[in-house]
Amino acid sequence: MTQNYLSFFDLNDDPFRLTPDTAYFYNSPEHATALLSLEYCVKEKEGFCILTGEPGTGKTTILRIFVEKWKDRAEIALIMTPRLSPEEFFLAILEDFKIPLQSSSKNDMLKAFRDFLLHNAQIGRRVAIIVDEAQELPDTTLEELRLLSNLETEKEKLLQIILIGQPELRTKLGTQSLRQLNQRITVRVQLEPLSAQETADYINTRLIRGGNSSLLYNDKARSLIFELSGGIPRTINLLASRGLMAAFLEESREVSERHVRQGAKDVMATASTVSASGKPPTRRVAAIATGVLLFAVAGWGLYFTLGTQDTPKAAAVQTAAATPVAAQVSSARLANQTTAKASAPVPDSSFTAAVSREIAGADTHKTALDSFNVMAAAWDFPQIVRLAKRGPDVWQYLADMSARRGMELIQFYGTLDGLLELGYPAILQIDPIKNGKEAYTALIGVNNGGYLIPSGLAGKKQLTREELESVWHGRAYVLWKNHKKIPSRIANGAKTHETAALQNLLAQVGVSAGKSGMFDTNTVNALRSFQGSKGLKTTGQPDPQTLFHLYKESAAIYYHPSLK
Repeated sequence: MTQNYLSFFDLNDDPFRLTPDTAYFYNSPEHATALLSLEYCVKEKEGFCILTGEPGTGKTTILRIFVEKWKDRAEIALIMTPRLSPEEFFLAILEDFKIPLQSSSKNDMLKAFRDFLLHNAQIGRRVAIIVDEAQELPDTTLEELRLLSNLETEKEKLLQIILIGQPELRTKLGTQSLRQLNQRITVRVQLEPLSAQETADYINTRLIRGGNSSLLYNDKARSLIFELSGGIPRTINLLASRGLMAAFLEESREVSERHVRQGAKDVMATASTVSASGKPPTRRVAAIATGVLLFAVAGWGLYFTLGTQDTPKAAAVQTAAATPVAAQVSSARLANQTTAKASAPVPDSSFTAAVSREIAGADTHKTALDSFNVMAAAWDFPQIVRLAKRGPDVWQYLADMSARRGMELIQFYGTLDGLLELGYPAILQIDPIKNGKEAYTALIGVNNGGYLIPSGLAGKKQLTREELESVWHGRAYVLWKNHKKIPSRIANGAKTHETAALQNLLAQVGVSAGKSGMFDTNTVNALRSFQGSKGLKTTGQPDPQTLFHLYKESAAIYYHPSLK
């Protein structure tokens, strides 16, 4: 594309180029599940994981994001040319891991590899082999992978293996000759095409990240792109790009159905991705084997439950632990997860053991109150002298007290990275033995890689990441302030001061919603565009997760204490 082409549409970058680009990653619920599943496989040492999907569904982009996130915490061998014999494949793995070899004997090479795995296990680093285009692996090489997976201790797997490929990989693994390997796969994820609404959000997201927050494609154009592409992201890019070019040649700043159809003639003989009924393939929820159930939202990010009366209750989601779940808040996403391991053993750590002994004698409610008051001090509002209510409703009581102070208390369930991206101090639920007795502590800052805990755990007020993650398993509470008192739902056509404030917030982050003060179609579309650009669920309503981002990125200054 020429610079004139880009400048005509107020774009800083080509939003629809075909090469995988993590900066343009659109995190649909299915992509969120896929990324989370890879994370789960490595973090929980699950052994084998497979990720499959049709060409162009985003497997390579997910792979790049995963590798970038884990490259400093794991040793990763990435095999991109899988048509290798067992001997060539093993040598490629050793070369990727930079394992020095003293001889070419298979026994010596296996011993060197096992020593490498044991060393990394001792220092807490994961080791993963990732094979892209794994449907091309010969059966004999797949069997070699199965044998390598036998390298383990009595307590844990030393190696995690991730196979990424097209749907033919599932067919191959289902054959009788590979049944032993197939039985070892504990996490299976299938990427499906985007839905019609996700296709529209995908287009809007890429336009915004390319520099244009206006909606360039009309509804009929986006519907046609979905119909012709079947929801395959790579094909969406191709059609959207050609439609944009056709509009440019006519000097039209809006891409219409006619432009898309005209551009499609050059690149598509038939809409081969569409079924006879004209509908894209059925979308499926990823199946996670061996009792692992992942409830994914758009990304690696966050689960939140709101605790104030003026916030609608989140739809209930049933999990084994009956955890209340609401929509995600961040573009760096993750999902709630319930595993079949009802009670995990205490890690072999003197720190973890010391924390377990410490909280065994602690008053859980007092630790909740003390931690809440640390948050109150950070926000500079009155603390609570004592709990007027104890029992299971203690957090609802604290949420009510927060509301009286003009604040909202939100339950977070996610990863440490998700919490850090949010950037707010938080109350952490500490539970060294999963499903054991819990206590609470406040995380108030991050300093030179250390995590600041004012009350201290096992006598330490600054923890390493490994120490924190050994006793905290993802549940936290966060205080925040809805400065403009914008409700989480606004009726269509409502003309209010809060709607005007919302439109002003959107304008400050570069998304035009007009200045009418009326909650109209322009405002709904602007919200959806902003939500899509952040990987949020595109509700078209100012839900709390959207407001989090709007306040955070607004040109105006809205105070909140920060972890950094």
